[in-house]
Amino acid sequence: MRTSAITIALAASIAHAGAAPATPFTETFDLGGENWAQGSGAPVDWDAGVVSTTVDVNSAGIFGLTLFRIQDNLDSSNDAFVGNYFAGGITSVRFDVLQDSGQDLSFGLRMTTATNSDAFALLTPTVVSSGVWTTLTFELDESSPFFFAEGPPGSGAAIFDAVMSGVGNMQISVNRPDGLAMPLTATFSVDNFATVPGPAGIAMLGMGGLVAARRRRV
Repeated sequence: MRTSAITIALAASIAHAGAAPATPFTETFDLGGENWAQGSGAPVDWDAGVVSTTVDVNSAGIFGLTLFRIQDNLDSSNDAFVGNYFAGGITSVRFDVLQDSGQDLSFGLRMTTATNSDAFALLTPTVVSSGVWTTLTFELDESSPFFFAEGPPGSGAAIFDAVMSGVGNMQISVNRPDGLAMPLTATFSVDNFATVPGPAGIAMLGMGGLVAARRRRV
């Protein structure tokens, strides 16, 4: 007997029981900054339906310099991004980004539990050119070469399961180009931040208005 996508998704939900299922959602910032924070912890700048931050990208950790924080304790986006991603069928995170550094830059996404007890980072091979809105997609896949667990060797699968079963916080980061000697100050803007279901998640949840429309950026 052939197993349906809905059956597979339900089985995954049961196997990873934990927090309430996370519903696919797109934050368009039409009404304000939605309790997002800059990397410093200060509220984000907001104008014309986008959130922004201006920073000196003169030093950065292994996964880059944190630009934006989406946090459970801040009730960012009314906690629309908090919950069990397995149970919600969420398989990727996508957003539009704009930067004016005059350099090509790459970005990362860090995801943690609400208590930051487990965390992993995702990088993207997509390079963002200065002055151009670019859509970045981060696949939530522990087998990806762009997945990095924050823990001892061999702990990646357990950390991935723990975070995906109860996502609490996310951070968007930028990587400083290697070999760049000059100071680099830039403004970074984000729009249409979305948690995206895979085919099984769509089949399980239905298509009736669960995924918000993205506003087109050019």
